[in-house]
This record gives sequence, structure tokens and C-alpha cells, in this order.
Amino acid sequence: MRKILRYFSNYKLRSVLSPLFKLSEATFELIVPLVIADIIDKGIVSSDISYINRRVILLLIFAVVGFVSAILAQYFAATAAAGISSDIRRDLFNKIENLSITSYERLGSAKIVTGLTSDVNQIQSGINLFLRLLLRSPFIVLGAVIMAFTISPGMALISVIAVLILGIVVALNMKLAIPSYQKTRDGLDTLAGHANNGLSGVRVIRGFNRTFDDYNSFVEESSYLNRMQKAAAKISSYLNPLTFFIINTAVCILIYRGGVNVSIGSLTQGEVVALYNYMSQILVELIKLANLIISVSRAIACAGRVGKILELPDDTNGGALVFDDPSKAHSIEFKDVSFRYDGSSEDSLSDISFVVKPGEKVGIIGKTGSGKSTVAQLASGLYPVSSGKILIDDRPIEEYSRKSFPRGVGLCLQKALMFSGTIAYNIHLGRKNIDADALAYAVNMSCTDDVINSKKEGMEYKVEANGTGLSGGQKQRIGIARTLAGRPGILILDDSTSALDAGTENRLLNNINSLSNSPTVLIVSQKVRTVRGCDRIILMDEGKIVAYGSHEELKRTSQDYNELLRLQREEELL
Repeated sequence: MRKILRYFSNYKLRSVLSPLFKLSEATFELIVPLVIADIIDKGIVSSDISYINRRVILLLIFAVVGFVSAILAQYFAATAAAGISSDIRRDLFNKIENLSITSYERLGSAKIVTGLTSDVNQIQSGINLFLRLLLRSPFIVLGAVIMAFTISPGMALISVIAVLILGIVVALNMKLAIPSYQKTRDGLDTLAGHANNGLSGVRVIRGFNRTFDDYNSFVEESSYLNRMQKAAAKISSYLNPLTFFIINTAVCILIYRGGVNVSIGSLTQGEVVALYNYMSQILVELIKLANLIISVSRAIACAGRVGKILELPDDTNGGALVFDDPSKAHSIEFKDVSFRYDGSSEDSLSDISFVVKPGEKVGIIGKTGSGKSTVAQLASGLYPVSSGKILIDDRPIEEYSRKSFPRGVGLCLQKALMFSGTIAYNIHLGRKNIDADALAYAVNMSCTDDVINSKKEGMEYKVEANGTGLSGGQKQRIGIARTLAGRPGILILDDSTSALDAGTENRLLNNINSLSNSPTVLIVSQKVRTVRGCDRIILMDEGKIVAYGSHEELKRTSQDYNELLRLQREEELL
């Protein structure tokens, strides 16, 4: 909650003015019953029309001033709530953009989307009501009780007892409501995640005729969320009926006791009407307060969820070291590196050590699950190592600034994500350091020119979300162009040519060998033909290096490498 409360600092004036104008409105409301009592006891009883007119004019003035105060209070509360929620959403999105990959994977996209949308909206609504009613309602309740005491202490005790009972009811309701609303938000995350999986995997679901099963699963999770929401609503639903019952019971007792006191002459009719008005004010404000507590309970639950995301460590700080020349080839060294994914019980990598000299091209090959992609992701700085060290130009990788690191190290993944926009945008991604020449260079060297030439719009061809209309190989080439456009000194291709035909892949590898800045290259692949031209090849199995050398050296010394050649039917390489 402290993370959320600090956002009020930029809206201190509005956050103060809104309750103040509400309190001024409430002050006039507390005076009105006394004026009405005077009209009855002094004006109507004595038939003093002049006195009645003066009091009515006074009530009209109170009404106008109160109306203006209410409008101003609403304005300041609404603008403060909108500003605070906007700042929270901005910082939340910035935090998500800069989260470490481990934290992002732990959160999941569903919780992130819910946090940015529904949770922040609930916080905004809660802040708005908080500023307008949190001080006003208790002020009127307390003020009405005090004013009632000035009229008749004995009769005012009825109000005090009613308020105390209601305070206990509200406190118990809030204690039960907040955890219940937290469960509903978690259920909403689960449902959003299922919907996201269904939308992103629609081809697979329909291809395997699992539409009915996916629908039933969604209905089951939706029903669970429905039950959680009903349980939360059930807790809150008791609040208003109990409030009405307690207050109306108190009103009945007040009227009965007031009538008795009027008959014996200890109270006037105007004073009884004033006491009734004060009791009515207490009733209205406590109902408002009960509804406020329900809304604030939701907002508090959402604020807790958002606060937890904001407290997560990000991955933007790193060190202060920057590359003198990002495009220059850099060395890479792994020193006894071990790594375990978050939540895993076993290491994915164990005691990995190797050195890649500047400008050297090293292939990493192995069976599925051997750890080769993990090596690529560690070298690109996506994950911190569990033990050991990774050095770039003989300096620990964590000493480099996280903002400058991508300029010197470029990673291209097997699945190239496409964004809505043109092919040109999908390559430069708005990076200011990539001009038209760099764009054309990247297109040519990545063999993306074939893709562009096949589209009549050329570079301005509109790519839909997820690259609909593009083949896997076309998306991979655009992804490689995206990496090459920045001319990094270290180029990491993580199985980025898996969807390319042999001819295109061969042309692409030749282009990489002739890159103008001669970068250090790591090529991860399952295919021997992809890495055979590298200076050296790392053969991995079960998270360990089992062989390291050139293609010819491994053929002479490694039985595992020769078995891999045989399995891939690369006998011509033997």
C-alpha cells in the first residue's frame, strides 16, 4: 500500500481541497435541522411569517453554497483520482517493461494485463470515493451525534448506540470482504490467462478438434470465478440490510421517545424534528459509508496486487559500464557457469566453461533439452547465472549498463515475434540509431529482400499481429534483419534458421560470414549443417559440454558428434 500512497504526493492540493469542500457542504447540512427547528418552534407556532421567510432565505443560501462546494469537491476528487491512476498505470507499465525475465515469467501475462486495466480502474474508483466520502460521512455522523447532544443528551444516546453497533458490523464486514475480493481478482487472472491461451492457440485447438474441451474448461473456470464473486458479494450484501435495520430501529425508538418527551413538555416539536433529521443524516451517511467500504475494499485488494508488481526488482540498472564501440567484435567467456530456472529442482546448465574470441564464430549444438538455448540466453543477459561468471571483453556481464547492453549484444530467437505495423517497423522497431542505410543493409544481409520483393507494398507491407500472412521462414528472416540492423558486436542466433530451406540458410550464413563489422557470432542449432562452417563447435548434452572443437576435430575425436551426424544423415560430412 505504501507504494500506492506515495502517488498522492503529486496531487496534495486536490486531495486536500476535495475533502475540505465536502466538509464545508457537510457543515451546512448539520446546521439545516436547527434552522428547521427554529422555523417550527418560533415561526410556525407564533405564526411569524417574516421570521419564516428569513429562515427560508437562509436555507436557500445554504443550498447554493453547499451545491457549489459539492461540485468543487467532485471535480478535485475526480481529477486527483484520474491523475493518480494514470501515474500508477504509467509506472506499472514501465515496471513491466523493465522486469527481469524471471519475474515476468513468474507473474504471467494474465496478471499483468489485469493489473494494468481492471485493477487500476478499481483503484481510481476507490480513490474518488475515498476523497469525497471518507471524511464527509464520519464528520456528519459525529457532527449529527454532537448536535443531537446539544438538543437532548438522553435522546442522543440512541444515536450513539446505533453508531457503535454499526461500527462493529462495518469492521467485521471489511475484515471478511478484502480477502474475498482478493480471491476474485486471482480468479480473474486465471480466466484471462485461459482466454489468452485460447486466442493465441486457436489454430492448434481447432487443428486437434479440441474446441469443445477448451470451451468446457473455460466455462469451468468462469463458474469458479462466478462462485468467488458471489461469495464476495454475499459478504457485502449483508451490510446494507443490517445498516437499514439498525438505523430504522433507532429511528423508531427515537420517534417513540420523542413523542413521550413532547407530551410531558421536555422537548418541543421542532427539537424532535431536528433529532429525526439528524438520525436520518446518520442513516444516509452510514449507508454511504458502507458502500464506500465495499468499494474501498476492492480498491485495497487491487492496490495490494499492483503494489506487489511495483515492488518487484527490475532489470534496468545493471552497472555503469558501456561499450566503447558496440559494433566492434567482443569476446565472451563462460567461467564455471551453472544455471537453474526459477522453480526448477535441477540445474539446466552445470559447470559450463568456454571462451569465444573477438570475431570468432562458434556453433552450439545438441539434442533437444541439452541446454544450448539456455547458453544463448545467458550470453545475451536475459537471465542472471546461478553460479560462476560470464565475461564480455573480460568484464563481468552484470557490470554493463542494461540500457546500452542491447547495442553491443544482439539476440535473435527461433520464434520471431511480429508486431502490428509495416515490415520496416518490424525491423527498426522505432530505434533512432537505425537509418535507411542500416535498414537496407540488414534486409540484404538477412535475405529479407526476397520477402519484400514478393510483396507489392515492399517495405510498407502491413504485418498483422503475430505475423499472419507470413511463413515461418519469412518471419525468421525479418527477425534476423531486426537483430542485424543494430550491427551488434556480438550476434547470437538461437535456432533462428530452423524454418529456412537449405539454400536460403546457406546464403544467409555466407552473408553473416561477410558482415562488415565482423562480429563475434554464436549460432545455436540442432542441425550440423548449420554450424559446420563455424570456427569451433560446442556439443552439449544434459546441460554440460561433452565436446568442443572444429568440425573436423570433432569428427576425429567425438563419438557423440559422429552419432549426431549419422542420425541427421549427414554422411557426406563424414
